[in-house]
Amino acid sequence: MSSEESQTRMNARPPKGLMVLLVLTWVNTLFSIVTTIFTLIFLRPSAQDLEQEKLEMAKSIVELKKLGMDSFVSLLERLQAMTEAMQPYFVQSNLINVLVLACGAVAAWFMYQRNQLGFHLYIIYNLASVGSIYLFISPSLIPSVIILVNSLLSVVFVLLYAKHLPWLKDQD
Repeated sequence: MSSEESQTRMNARPPKGLMVLLVLTWVNTLFSIVTTIFTLIFLRPSAQDLEQEKLEMAKSIVELKKLGMDSFVSLLERLQAMTEAMQPYFVQSNLINVLVLACGAVAAWFMYQRNQLGFHLYIIYNLASVGSIYLFISPSLIPSVIILVNSLLSVVFVLLYAKHLPWLKDQD
């Protein structure tokens, strides 16, 4: 491919729908990276904070039991157990999250540059964002609803990006 053809290919503007998806991805990933780094630096919970959170969760569970909302009680209990199990891995899990989020931002940049590798990297980003929690805690502690919702959102966005694969593949 000549340099002129290459320049023409790079100058071709992405379809509007793809541009919307790219901007949404960049906003989400960059905001999440900043938030995660801020959390790592300034918001690591102390033992006292964790105890206070545990008390507040216990109060919420009691209120939900009074209202007969047993499914929410079960969900809150599992969320509490998951939170407690994640605490020893606070730094590691947040660093993994930053890496996964950076992968998503880079994937979007590659797609903006019409590089198909971006689409494949985006799929890896979605799989890693859903599955990275399994690196640190037992699957039995993770409420299924969290995995199902995250997986569903990932599939929807991958399919929306897949709709624009012909533009990424188009070499003319």
